Amino acid sequence: MNDKNENKLLGGLLLATGLVLGAAAVMFINENRPIKASTVLDETKKYYETVGEVTGSWIDYDPIEYTLFESKPLVYIGGVTVRVGDTETNYQFAADCYTGNIIDSYPIKKQGI
Repeated sequence: MNDKNENKLLGGLLLATGLVLGAAAVMFINENRPIKASTVLDETKKYYETVGEVTGSWIDYDPIEYTLFESKPLVYIGGVTVRVGDTETNYQFAADCYTGNIIDSYPIKKQGI
């Protein structure tokens, strides 16, 4: 009867270990998965709405290495048009594809025809 209890204990321990390892694997996979570009664009538009009215936006759905930094993070490149009063300004941004954080943003100067 002692062997049966040891087998049950060993079985329970193996099951618990498998569950813990499985949960850790799921968490690791989810942390290393890029956020959807559309979600990043929506969050970026919310940020720019604090500046003015967002009248247009775009984002490239394919992440690229951003060579501005030595670490070369993967980013989505996008842009928004913001109206403040009678003035519209186009901004281009680079957002980290894993966190959605804007890591670079700058206004685009309009060029005449």
